[in-house]
Amino acid sequence: MNIKEVEYYVSLSEEKSFSNVAKKYHVSQPTVSAAIKRLETEFGSQLLVRGNPHRAITLTHTGRQLLSHAREIRYHYRLAKTEIDNSERQRLVVGMPPIIETNYFPKIAKQLSTKALMSIQTIEEGSIAALNDLKTGALDISFLGYIGQVTDQLIEVKQIDQQPFTILTAADSRLARQKKVGFADLKNQNFILFKDSFVHDRVFRQLATVNQIRPTVVFRTNAAQSIVNMVAQGIGLGFLTNAIKITDPRIVRVPLADSPQPLFKIGLAWRHGMVFSEPQEKIMNVLKMF
Repeated sequence: MNIKEVEYYVSLSEEKSFSNVAKKYHVSQPTVSAAIKRLETEFGSQLLVRGNPHRAITLTHTGRQLLSHAREIRYHYRLAKTEIDNSERQRLVVGMPPIIETNYFPKIAKQLSTKALMSIQTIEEGSIAALNDLKTGALDISFLGYIGQVTDQLIEVKQIDQQPFTILTAADSRLARQKKVGFADLKNQNFILFKDSFVHDRVFRQLATVNQIRPTVVFRTNAAQSIVNMVAQGIGLGFLTNAIKITDPRIVRVPLADSPQPLFKIGLAWRHGMVFSEPQEKIMNVLKMF
């Protein structure tokens, strides 16, 4: 069994058509058919239900068994290709949620050499998207913002910090004079939030569900400063973790009175079992010590 046969087989299970797979890989249809035949010979079992050529292809029971393993083989092969390529290029591809890039990474960067900094390629995206890209191999490592625990068996995480969530309001608002506020008391308020690829959105929805309310979200953005500016104008309230530092005098942070309160955790994540090159390992050691 070679990797091309695995690629053809997994694609055939998805495309349900020999001709579509042939077009996808720019090969002839007999080439794909021969590859599948070789797999059937190697495993001593019929993998496909063959019949009407006008009907979509289906897998036999043993075909489905092989498929689960073939997907794993393809996944790890692609990971290996990406990891080795990045290692050869002396590059470390790092997922960087904007919150962490702005509020944490400058302190970390101070501990790195110029050469190490130049070898880091950052991908700016929210934590949910970053976690997915880490699993697919698009990232070598990633900083993450998360709540609870990251329980994915493919991922290892070292926690760096944790901070509570607070409500942002304009300094001249009535809410700014309160020492605390219950989330349920905000049911009639408008909110400006991060987009749904951020952990903030998940926590906001959890609080709304627990308190059985449906606050109105009037605007979503990727930028914390946009939230701050719109809150300062009285357009709505913000919902941000204290991990995001705000010094704008037009804004007041009001702690939540809810108990228990969700905590925004910041961590460094990597794939379980990943083997780093020596330059990558040196960078990882610095990041882990932060």
